[in-house]
Amino acid sequence: MSSSLKHLVNATLEDVIPYISEIKWVQEKINGILKKVDQINEFISILEKEIEKTSLTRKTDLKIFLTYFQKRVKNIASK
Repeated sequence: MSSSLKHLVNATLEDVIPYISEIKWVQEKINGILKKVDQINEFISILEKEIEKTSLTRKTDLKIFLTYFQKRVKNIASK
């Protein structure tokens, strides 16, 4: 895991806390994925697969995180 990826994830988690119903679960899931990957694209790919496998509430929480994460990555890439 790269420090820049970890920074992006942590900053995104801070942004989405008010919108997530199961924040501890989301943090655990996200941190588990972070331990497996080094690249942003890998992270997004695994997260999308996790979204497909989870219950409706958790799926929504992960989708919220993913949307904010992709927006943050896009903003950084456009600079």
